[in-house]
Amino acid sequence: MDVVCIGEALIDFVSRQPGETLMTATQYTAATGGAPANVAAGLAKLGRQAQLIATVGRDAFGRKIEHDLQALGVHCLLRVDPEHFTTLAFVKQEVSGQHEFEFYPGAHDYLYPAQVSAEVITAARVLHYGSVSLRTDPARAATLAALRIARENGVVTSCDPNWRPHLWPDQETGLNVMRMAIARADVLKISRGDLAILAPECGDDFRAALEVAGFRGKLATVTLGRDGAWYCVGEREGRVPSPSVKVVETTGAGDAFVAALLDGLLAYDLSIEAIDDEALRAIIQRACAAGALTTTGYGAIPSLPDAVSLDALLRMMGTH
Repeated sequence: MDVVCIGEALIDFVSRQPGETLMTATQYTAATGGAPANVAAGLAKLGRQAQLIATVGRDAFGRKIEHDLQALGVHCLLRVDPEHFTTLAFVKQEVSGQHEFEFYPGAHDYLYPAQVSAEVITAARVLHYGSVSLRTDPARAATLAALRIARENGVVTSCDPNWRPHLWPDQETGLNVMRMAIARADVLKISRGDLAILAPECGDDFRAALEVAGFRGKLATVTLGRDGAWYCVGEREGRVPSPSVKVVETTGAGDAFVAALLDGLLAYDLSIEAIDDEALRAIIQRACAAGALTTTGYGAIPSLPDAVSLDALLRMMGTH
């Protein structure tokens, strides 16, 4: 197995009316989502073996999640919870294509440690996780158990901590959990906005901000939206642009970036420090292109690129 993802699987209801509030919007697209689920789907679309450990409700939405992921080739280790509904997220769209989430937490919080198998984790090359599943027990205990197994057995850990203020009782609790997630990552992807919340005093000094946030891993990437991404490996750092596309909405763009990033690192057998500057830049450029392509449609998983469309965009950019 290339990558095991652990955490939330949910349904995104994405407004199709830019500028409307969740009170006034009447048209939505329902799409399977949740950051770890999106990353697993993105990897599967790129031809990688991906597995998802998650909990869904015993309802139509839970069945939709399983159907959609299996149709892409994701190996689903889903517990079906008879007592809690599948988690829902309503996504408000700004005219710019940026989004804002409102969550209705359900079954995703009931990911149990018993769902985490040492055999599954140690058979993977990468364990990917976020910060949402660290919100509350039992999901927090399950995620930490998976991380402990991975770190004890040399499995590379990958993290994308997403700041979702509505999910936390107060900001400091949420930020402390994000720091805890970051501290356990070998590979980190974080948005400029989320990093600024963790280290507001650092501005765009990303290296200093990562130190404040507690990152001690091998590779960090800071996504900059339309401006591309910054990255560092040890003392090396760089910045790549993002291709210009017509943005419809941005749900899942960061997850597409992560999927393409991990796909690129896997091609080099995860020997991150040994990847030369040119190859490293190409990996980050490809990840930016994956994120950009995902913004051209509604809903994350339907818009995640496959290798053919991704490589076609890179050829148009003259970088492939």
